[in-house]
Formats: sequence, C-alpha cells, structure tokens
Amino acid sequence: MTLDEIKAKFKETVAEAKKKLDELEAKRESLSDDLKKEFDEKMAQLKTKKDELEAKLEEIEDDSEDKWDEFKDKLGDASQSFKEGFKKLGSLFT
Repeated sequence: MTLDEIKAKFKETVAEAKKKLDELEAKRESLSDDLKKEFDEKMAQLKTKKDELEAKLEEIEDDSEDKWDEFKDKLGDASQSFKEGFKKLGSLFT
C-alpha cells in the first residue's frame, strides 16, 4: 500500500466512524431510559476512540512513509474496534 492509499483509507475510516456515530445518535430517543444510559456510555467510548484517531492522523500526517507503514496496522485494529463498538451499540435498538 502506498502512503497516499494509507492516508486515504485512514481518512475514510474516520469519516465512516463520524457518520455512524451521527446515525446512532439520531436513534437515541427511541430507547428506553435504562438503555439510554448504556447507549451514552458506549457512545462516549466510541467518540473518544474517534477523537484519538483524528489526533493521531494530525500527528503523523507529515511523518515519513516509514511511520505510515507502522501505522497501517494500527488502522486495521482501530477499524475493527469501531466495527465491534458499533455492533454493540446497534444491538441496543433490536
């Protein structure tokens, strides 16, 4: 994967996370009060992860290609973490 491909994939992951967070937030009102508390806790965790990813992107955007090679593994881990978090959060609506 080239440096530009890695950057594009990372930015896509962050944008997708933002979109899914917004979609889930819009559904919050349909939950019972008990589930809203659990939802809020899980949402806060996911927002923290998203903020950390954005900060990391800013930090390493100007780094060398060597740093990006190291980072692409972390991107895969972060993407998987979001998928699991969204699945858990989405399960509150079923």
